[in-house]
Amino acid sequence: MPAADPLEIVIGVSGASGAVLARRFVQVVAGSGGLGRLHLIVSDAALRVARTELESGIDSPKAFVSALELPRAAARRVAIHDNADVGASIASGSYPAAGMAVVPCSGGTLGAIAHGIARDLLQRAADVCLKERRPLVLALRESPYSLVHIENMRLATLAGAIIAPPLPAFYIDDPSPGRFLDAWCVRTARRLGLRPAGDDFVWRGGGAGGPVRQRPPRRVR
Repeated sequence: MPAADPLEIVIGVSGASGAVLARRFVQVVAGSGGLGRLHLIVSDAALRVARTELESGIDSPKAFVSALELPRAAARRVAIHDNADVGASIASGSYPAAGMAVVPCSGGTLGAIAHGIARDLLQRAADVCLKERRPLVLALRESPYSLVHIENMRLATLAGAIIAPPLPAFYIDDPSPGRFLDAWCVRTARRLGLRPAGDDFVWRGGGAGGPVRQRPPRRVR
């Protein structure tokens, strides 16, 4: 059987709190097996959050990527897009992106996507995934939910999106904030058809041996 073509995945980072989650998710995806290219969109509001939650000098999407400290091979897979460039390749359904995740997804971004509003590239790329019936994962970072949030989640789900708030997987072994992040990122990367390196965080029932299988890290070539 011939090998599957490497996937092109879009990641949008919107202006909700959760820059640490966005950083880890980009790291996991960029190092995953099966990835051909990672198309990254970082909104202005996301940059403002990153300056508070990560590093004060993050003033551009390029600076955001630099702060990730990706291995050279993984960094070569990342293509940065200006959020104002609504004519970018990934704004068209003819471009063969395999799926998208918005991490984190603010309530406002959820609302725009749920109602088909595309005022920037992040929103347009998400709209393209819905119309082309491609996977779209929305990591909603709001709590508690208002009825507006709940209705927007319902509409986005009916349109084909997957609402996946970054909730901790309490069943994993050696639980810690970092491993909670990793568990969510690995599961979400798999939803997009990738093969993340490291632990797979799969529940295999209770008893001896623990709930997840430990795997050695895979090198990015």
